Amino acid sequence: MSRHHIAKITGLALFWLPALFGGIQPGFAGPLDFSSEDTVTVSAERAWESDEADVIHFSGKFELHAPDWSLLGDTAVVYGKLDNPDRVLVEGNPARISFLRHKGTSGDTTGSEERIDGAASYVEYFRATDKLLMRGEANLTRKGNTIVSETIEYDVDADRYSAGGNGGIEIQFNPETD
Repeated sequence: MSRHHIAKITGLALFWLPALFGGIQPGFAGPLDFSSEDTVTVSAERAWESDEADVIHFSGKFELHAPDWSLLGDTAVVYGKLDNPDRVLVEGNPARISFLRHKGTSGDTTGSEERIDGAASYVEYFRATDKLLMRGEANLTRKGNTIVSETIEYDVDADRYSAGGNGGIEIQFNPETD
C-alpha cells in the first residue's frame, strides 16, 4: 500500500473515530489535567481497533483525560469501553498517570479527594479493580511523599503499595503531610 493511501486511511480514521465514539474531541485538556463533568477525552496520532471486542490501540502522543484520572504516553491499549475501560496499558518515556483517590471509607464518595501522580516506562491501570502496576524507573507521589523503584504496585482503594526490583527502593517522606 502506498504512503498516500496509508495517510488517507489514517486521516479518515482520525476524523471518524471520534465521531463513532460519541463525539470525543481530542486535545482540549492539558497534560495530566482532568476533564470536566462526565467527559472523557482521548487523543493520539493513530488509533485502530483490535480483532478482540472492545480493544483499541493508540500510538503517538496518547492522552486520555477523564473527570478523576488521566494518562499520557507514547502508545496505549484500552481494554473495554473508552468512557469506562476495564484496563489501560500505556508505555512511554515516561508514561504518566494521575488520578484522584477518594479518602472516605469504602464506597463513600463524600470524603475528600487526594491527587496521586505516577510515572514509569510501563503503566498498567486496572480500573475495574483500582489497581496500578508500574515498571521501569517507576515513581509514585501521594500526599507529598514519593516512592521510586524499578517496579511499583499500588492498590488505590486500600492505599497500599509494594515496590522493589534492581536498585532497591527510595522513599522521600514528608512527615508533615502524612
